[in-house]
Amino acid sequence: MALSLLLFGTILAHIFSTCALSPSTNTPVPPLQWLELTNLLQGSSPPALKDASIGYDETSRTLILFGGESNGFPQQQTYLLNLDSLQWSLPSPPTGLDQKPPPRSAAVSGGDFAASNRHGHIVIGGKGSDGKGLQDAWEFDYNSHFWSQINISPGGPSGRWGSAGGTDLLAAPVQDPIIPGPNNTFYTAGGFDGTTISPLSDIWQFNVAGVLTPNNPNNVVGSWQRMPSKGTLASKVREGGTVMPSTKIVAVGGCTNSAIHDNSCAQQDSYVMDITSTNSISPPGCPAARVGPALVPNYNTLSTSFKSQAFMILGTFNSTLWNDGNGLTKGEVDVLDTDTGVWTRLLPSGDPGSGSTPKFPTPREGASALSYPLALVGNARTTSADTIVFGGKDANGNYLQDVWILRAYLGSVSKTNESWSGFGDGNLQSGTNASGTGVRVQYVTTCAEAITPSTSPSPTLTSPHSQSPSPSQSGVPGQQAGSQSFLYDTSTMHKVLSPASIALLLPAILSFRFSAPSAFASESIDSRRVVFLWISACVALAAFGSGVAGLVTSFTSIVSLKTNPIVKRDANGTPVLPTAHSRAGLVLFAVLYCVIPLVLFGYWWTGRESSAHGHEDVDENDNERRHRINSNEIAFLSAAEKPASTERHAASPSQSSMGLSVMATPPMPAEPRQRTESSPVGGGGRLWPGYRRKRTRSRRSSDSGLEESASDSGATRGFEVLNRGSRMRRTSDLAPGGSMPRNLSDVSWLERRRSLNAVGELDYVMSQLQNSRRMGPATPGTEVSTAPLFPDPPVIPHPLLPSPFQCLVHVLLHTMLLGICVLSLVALWLRAPRVTFVVFLLWTAAFYFALLILAWSGRPRISILSVLLNGVRAGSNYHVPVAAATPPPSRPLSTQGLDQYVFPTGSERRSPYTYHQPTVRRARSSSHEDQFLSSNGQGRPHSENELEEDNEDEETQQRRIEQEMDRRNVSIVTVPKRKLWVTNPETT
Repeated sequence: MALSLLLFGTILAHIFSTCALSPSTNTPVPPLQWLELTNLLQGSSPPALKDASIGYDETSRTLILFGGESNGFPQQQTYLLNLDSLQWSLPSPPTGLDQKPPPRSAAVSGGDFAASNRHGHIVIGGKGSDGKGLQDAWEFDYNSHFWSQINISPGGPSGRWGSAGGTDLLAAPVQDPIIPGPNNTFYTAGGFDGTTISPLSDIWQFNVAGVLTPNNPNNVVGSWQRMPSKGTLASKVREGGTVMPSTKIVAVGGCTNSAIHDNSCAQQDSYVMDITSTNSISPPGCPAARVGPALVPNYNTLSTSFKSQAFMILGTFNSTLWNDGNGLTKGEVDVLDTDTGVWTRLLPSGDPGSGSTPKFPTPREGASALSYPLALVGNARTTSADTIVFGGKDANGNYLQDVWILRAYLGSVSKTNESWSGFGDGNLQSGTNASGTGVRVQYVTTCAEAITPSTSPSPTLTSPHSQSPSPSQSGVPGQQAGSQSFLYDTSTMHKVLSPASIALLLPAILSFRFSAPSAFASESIDSRRVVFLWISACVALAAFGSGVAGLVTSFTSIVSLKTNPIVKRDANGTPVLPTAHSRAGLVLFAVLYCVIPLVLFGYWWTGRESSAHGHEDVDENDNERRHRINSNEIAFLSAAEKPASTERHAASPSQSSMGLSVMATPPMPAEPRQRTESSPVGGGGRLWPGYRRKRTRSRRSSDSGLEESASDSGATRGFEVLNRGSRMRRTSDLAPGGSMPRNLSDVSWLERRRSLNAVGELDYVMSQLQNSRRMGPATPGTEVSTAPLFPDPPVIPHPLLPSPFQCLVHVLLHTMLLGICVLSLVALWLRAPRVTFVVFLLWTAAFYFALLILAWSGRPRISILSVLLNGVRAGSNYHVPVAAATPPPSRPLSTQGLDQYVFPTGSERRSPYTYHQPTVRRARSSSHEDQFLSSNGQGRPHSENELEEDNEDEETQQRRIEQEMDRRNVSIVTVPKRKLWVTNPETT
């Protein structure tokens, strides 16, 4: 049970951690502010672009934009922005060096600065005009404004686009012994070639060397090297990616299906791949699942803790599937610590502009972003670190061309609205020279809520290539579950409480069954079983309460995803039971949590009432028996059912034939013993046999035939057997018409000797013998029973089948339980992370395995499953060991001159009654009942000898009796404890 509670705690903790994950609210971050540059720029600005390549040269203060996608078509134009003059321009290459890279978008790019050898911007791969991935690589020279294709050695990845990667801006070039000149390194992870999505664990390193000048335009060389990686990560497209200063590749969001071109396929997972150690981590998701976010390192140099931080900005998400509290529309910046995997959601200050309301960039996909350790624009360049953002495509499909700066001031805050050294007078500033006055940061205390974490409406295919996730995608942590859309959703409370109720109900049932008596063990009421019974009751009540709360929250929080997901259901909005899940869940809940408990309670109450009425009936029958005490009917029934000790000798047939019935009432005991009655706990042993509460009652035994007189009504009465088990009645030796065969040895020699002078007095003597035995009990210890010589066969314990009504209730209970488990598993498969589904599945499987183990051990005793498994056990040659019945050894004989009568021992052991059977005989079994009836005149005579004996005349019979008595010598030997052994040695 302790293991079950521990496992349940793990499941519940995982459910809560999955559904109620919170971001960090005290991570030190620099003060952040959005600034718009669009209206400050001049010259021939580029068109609205998405997924353009962006780079920066500090020496010439030039920002480069190349390629990208405009209105669905890849571009090949290059645009330069001077960040001092904020002037757009087009490059002017030297004569003969005007070649350009082919049109492309979503390429991996970065700066290539290697002393005086190269001073350029490199573009690797990308999506071509035909929708396929490109394999080439080009470098733009910032000094002479021309492009040069890099000579790549054979071998390398297939052409792809949308890879996560780039280069570390702060990494110094290295000297390679094989490739001459300083080398720079670029990295790519994953990507899409137009047909297959490569997993993020498919990491390649691109080494660049050589010289790039107008005189040596074709001397740049490159080579590919595949990097090792542990495990297989998800395959992604449209994700955000960057390379951190610690040689780590970070990828966030994106989709696993390239055929879906809206944002409904967005996923919340993220990955940090350490190239040096080949390890990777997958931090739990916190921001809303996005497609096309921009990811850049935090190059702010104020704190060393900033080096491991990556900023995720912009992107788009489906507002009908995720609720981020309108964070993205307020310029939300999400900070991921790549060392710890912790997310921090921040709301920075906006650009006040000329108005009083701060402005923020609109959410967009595929914006080009670049981060730098210094301010990119303005005069005070050392007081901040800037991230510049260009273009993108918003959620409505509009391509954008605005330019924004996310400025991270040289300061540090760790709580909401905390003031810092540059806060100043509190008035926000705008423009390139904003110094940070009035800048505050708000920490968002909750993660984005997934209304339906795994949704994907019918895809809009705009590409002839269909894509299915690779096998490596399955089982990835954080990967979403399905590709179907949901029209309705409920709150997190319903998603937590409903499976928690089922998880609680399973161990409650196991605890109850474990507390029940076992079929293969004789158990008493001990504290351990009572403790399990109470645990079962408490856990069942908790399961019932959480189940009711989960059902109520499902009705009060259901929303339609076709409208605003934040607005709750109104009276005329969402139907009451709009989905098959809700209808099935309501039916299962009604039967399992309402109908079955009510039926069980009614069954218990009925058993309690019937038990009370039964006691009243017994009390009323006592008065009736008082008037019938002397009736022949009562005497006859008493003799037939339970003969007294004086009636253990059989009556002769002659007496039966003459109709002689001399009945005497035995003396009544002075103080009958009080009867301790066992009654089930809770009334009736129907629900849970085995537990009893003791109650002392003064009850007259119905078997004794003894009643008190009216004057003794106040005295303590005898007992009554109420819990006698059912058994098949056998014909008793003392029942009417069933007396044993007469035997002359039953008549004492003294009686016959006294009556020999009387002719025809033999019957009278026998009747006197019978009457004397009826009138009084035999002397204790003078009668020897042979019952120990014939032990009863052992009873093999076995489970019992419940009553038909109980069988119906049990089958209904387990059917509903299995149904609600299956319903929960289906819901978890469709809407929850895979790990939650797997944990709940293992929990359910453990419950049914424990159920089988308990039933195999015979617990509970009254159970359908226990009976079935017992049949399987019996079918596999299972036998309960039975100890052989060994008669107790005889006590030593008296040594007072009686040693001549030695009882036979060993192999010569035989019955002490050599000539005649004892007067007390065991009840006959069913196999000899017919034979017994025949021997008593109720069928054919027993044998021919008996017929001859009956045909003897009186004189012959008398003579034979006398001869019998002459040869008989009776000796009585007294042994300890008043036990008599009668021996009949033969006379010589």
